[in-house]
Amino acid sequence: MTQIVETVKDFVTTEIIRGSTGGDLDPELSLLEEGILDSLGLQQLITFLEQKFGINIDDDDLMPENFESVNAIAALINKNQ
Repeated sequence: MTQIVETVKDFVTTEIIRGSTGGDLDPELSLLEEGILDSLGLQQLITFLEQKFGINIDDDDLMPENFESVNAIAALINKNQ
């Protein structure tokens, strides 16, 4: 799961936050409460996850708790693989 966490951190940092590296992003940080992940960012993230990990994120998976943090997103990926 460590590789998944790092991949998600890198994507969030480079594509959502537009920072340089995911190394400093705390995997438990609330992406929703901190305003890092908005509706547009969520759509970008879902598209990336589906393509990168070959998964399908159903409407049932579109709950805030599944996208609360990098660790929550990694758990969602593991569940759908």
